[in-house]
Amino acid sequence: MPDRTQTPHDAAWKQFFALPIVVEHLLRGFFPEVAALLDFSTLRDQSGEWVQNGVRRRGDAAWRADYRDDSGRSLVTFLEFQSTVDAGMARRSLRNVGMAWERMRRAGALDPDGRLRPLFVVIHAGEHRWTAPGAIERVEVSATGEVMLPMSAPYATLDARRHPVEHLPERNLVSTLFELNGIGTLPEAARPLKRLGVWLPDLGAEAEPARAAYAEWLSTTMPAVFQGASASEMVDRLTQEQEENDMAYTVLEENLRREFKEREERGEKRGERRGIERSLATEREWLRDQASRKFGDAVAARVSALLAGTGDTDGLHRVGGWLMDCATDEELIAHLDAAPNT
Repeated sequence: MPDRTQTPHDAAWKQFFALPIVVEHLLRGFFPEVAALLDFSTLRDQSGEWVQNGVRRRGDAAWRADYRDDSGRSLVTFLEFQSTVDAGMARRSLRNVGMAWERMRRAGALDPDGRLRPLFVVIHAGEHRWTAPGAIERVEVSATGEVMLPMSAPYATLDARRHPVEHLPERNLVSTLFELNGIGTLPEAARPLKRLGVWLPDLGAEAEPARAAYAEWLSTTMPAVFQGASASEMVDRLTQEQEENDMAYTVLEENLRREFKEREERGEKRGERRGIERSLATEREWLRDQASRKFGDAVAARVSALLAGTGDTDGLHRVGGWLMDCATDEELIAHLDAAPNT
């Protein structure tokens, strides 16, 4: 069984980091000393299921890359995506690394010296600050090229909502994702996506999968703002131009604000209608209950069927009046049959 039930929010982050180019940008941008050790042409997915004491567990993601010095060493980067604070993350990180070591040992996949070199990274995107013990923000590398994570602090954490924008690495897919995380309106998404569009084509064949990943992530994590094809269309519009154009951007931003306002107004109307429908459904249920109490279940079932198509409160109120006034079920049914649409 998995460690926990994965939320759609966490699953969206996991899906985004399923692209090797995103993992490369994560390491190059946020752990540059570590990235300098690696040959990213060897980056490969090592995600999988581990077994300990008969219990099956699965981490969010794991990626392996060989060192560039031909030493035979490699680094496995374990990624966990959290929308809430997990106080037991230090214990969990050590356990997952231990299970991965055992699986790789059995498969003969450890480094030639019998070691597994891990870097465990938690990406936190929740509303509250990450307060779980055992986290460090900066990863040290020894003179011999070993990543140093002490037992007392076995994982690194990146807090997506609290990285100051001015300190984020430039031209970086993960930086753009951090900027987008937690925005509340469509216009707010425009600037980071527009900046992304300036350099995204430089990724060549990786550009389109990255663009699609942003659309999927936005539609999942912010459904009130981006919904399905709308997110895809918006990301395409904002990231297609390769050069900054302030005038064009100003026009685009105004269009986005207008679209957002119209979408809000449509949502309010839909919300009002849903509220009315819920009220009508509640009143139908109450009338059915009253009919059952006074005349029995058979009459109540007939009342319920006749009321199913009633779309106004006046009609339901009339039925309520008949329920109070009628002395027999025959009298009530006669009223209903005479006015089937109430």
